[in-house]
Amino acid sequence: MKEKGFFLDVLKIGGAYIAFCIGSGFATGQEIMQFFTAFGWLGVGTALVSMFLFSSLGAMLLHDGHTHQTNSDREIWVRYCGTKLGTVIDIFSSVFTAAVFMVMIGGAGATINQYTGLPNLVGSVIMSILCLITALLGLEKLVDIIGAIGPVIIVFSLFIGTYSLFTNLDNLATASQTMETMTLTKSCGNWFQSALLYVGENSLLFFCFLFQLSRSAKTAKGGAAGGAVGGFFLTLAILVMHLAFMANISDVYDKAIPSLTLASEISPLLAGFFTVTVMMGIYSTTVPLLWMTCRKTGPDGSKKFITTAIIMTIAALIVSRFPFATLVNTVYPFAGYVGVFAIIAVFVKHFKKEKNLNFGTVIRKTRFPL
Repeated sequence: MKEKGFFLDVLKIGGAYIAFCIGSGFATGQEIMQFFTAFGWLGVGTALVSMFLFSSLGAMLLHDGHTHQTNSDREIWVRYCGTKLGTVIDIFSSVFTAAVFMVMIGGAGATINQYTGLPNLVGSVIMSILCLITALLGLEKLVDIIGAIGPVIIVFSLFIGTYSLFTNLDNLATASQTMETMTLTKSCGNWFQSALLYVGENSLLFFCFLFQLSRSAKTAKGGAAGGAVGGFFLTLAILVMHLAFMANISDVYDKAIPSLTLASEISPLLAGFFTVTVMMGIYSTTVPLLWMTCRKTGPDGSKKFITTAIIMTIAALIVSRFPFATLVNTVYPFAGYVGVFAIIAVFVKHFKKEKNLNFGTVIRKTRFPL
């Protein structure tokens, strides 16, 4: 019974971690194009570095969160970064969380527009209403919902990516030469820096969320294992999609939603299902972002919480009128530089001052039931 409970813990926590990180950038493929595929074969190295960072950070933060309960986001940042830097990052992450929420709403509009031809505003309004309703339900319901969505999106992405890759393997061999003739938007100057920025900008979002998520884990070990598993499968899907984009680079390099383009080439019916999947991915990240922003103004269900949620939703609809790819390239890389400080702080704090909680020990002592 204990092993069954542990496995369910890992599945729920890992699924919620994946679902939170997926968002519009991953699900649509726009993030993968800019942070990985734009660097060609070196993007594989970007994915492997990201895999290590996502898994280790997920395990450490979920373990620490379960062990050291905190009452506010500021306490979490101060714990790892010190009073001054922690306070600055807390303020910046709050602004960034609100900004990414608005970008996600734009991603929903772009997805519906590419598949149906309807105005971007239609998809943005639908997503806004769903997010507003769900955020008002509170954290527990939120975790239950997005924890089930994460694995579904990963499986769907792996299927589409693998199918597209193996049906276009010949193109993969010449992808580098083909990409030299194209203008691809890059996140930054080199592949390693791109990995740091990608995990960095994500860490500003999932840092505090994972601490809160850890409360739903039955044990610290179960939470840590869920973080490690979630980080691994998240970046495995990124790696597969990256290679699939390279193999189909001529078709996807100028598309707002490259993942949907791959699905459409396999089957129009599959493209319809994948459109729903992308919207689920956007939803699974957008709702926690809205909830995290509103929680800073008051507890779940309070007047301040509800008022902030409504104002945020209206603001997101306004910002979503800008081109989606432009929003991703403007907002995400800059935040990545700030997030790198947070990553360094976690590793320094974890391995120098709390060696008994280190990631390697947690994983070595973890037994995964088969």
